[in-house]
Amino acid sequence: HKEYRRQRQMCIRDRTLTNMFLGFVAIGLIIKNQPLKAGVAIMIAGMLDVFDGKIARLLGIESKFGMEFDSMADTVSFCVVPSILVYSLYVDGLQPLLGLLISFMPLMFGTIRLAKFNLADENNNFFEGLPTPANALFFISISSYNGPFTSLITQELFVGLILFFSFLMISNIKFMNFKFKSFDFQRNKEKYITLLIPFVLLLLYGHSILFLIVSSYVIYSLSKALITRLYLK
Repeated sequence: HKEYRRQRQMCIRDRTLTNMFLGFVAIGLIIKNQPLKAGVAIMIAGMLDVFDGKIARLLGIESKFGMEFDSMADTVSFCVVPSILVYSLYVDGLQPLLGLLISFMPLMFGTIRLAKFNLADENNNFFEGLPTPANALFFISISSYNGPFTSLITQELFVGLILFFSFLMISNIKFMNFKFKSFDFQRNKEKYITLLIPFVLLLLYGHSILFLIVSSYVIYSLSKALITRLYLK
């Protein structure tokens, strides 16, 4: 029985290590000026992150070590990666120290967000604060976006978005939670549909649509939070 449990724990840790390795791969791709491929690596890491906790619960092997180890992997994939991206692509021409501070913000606020998540009571319906995978995917996707209004994406706008998204990560605003406690369709219908639609759009329209998908997720969550605050007090 102990050997079987050890094998199940190794299965989960292998998934977590894969998440971390994909983050490391994404860093290398960004350094080689291939943000699109880095985005693919982070998307896969995000999917692994969605199901890690559920699989651990199904196998009955949840542990404090597993939670902390998962957070370390998330720090690499969803906090270090966007900071490297910002430093590589978007701070040229700024005063060096200012560029470093701006680049550091996704890592700093993302790490605070992960620490808050570990201390918070688990809620399967929403995240409190923008999830770090969504933040990482947003900045990777905007770097490879070539759709309408591309000319509006200036360095000034990008810096403003970094400040805004850093605030969102540590805010109390509720964002849809894509982590599953069970795979029952009726209980998770909204999540399944919300995940299926972006997947179909990516297949139909390619990587450019990713930026719009992540933006829609953020706008939807902010709009829902605003409506709730104004009308459902």
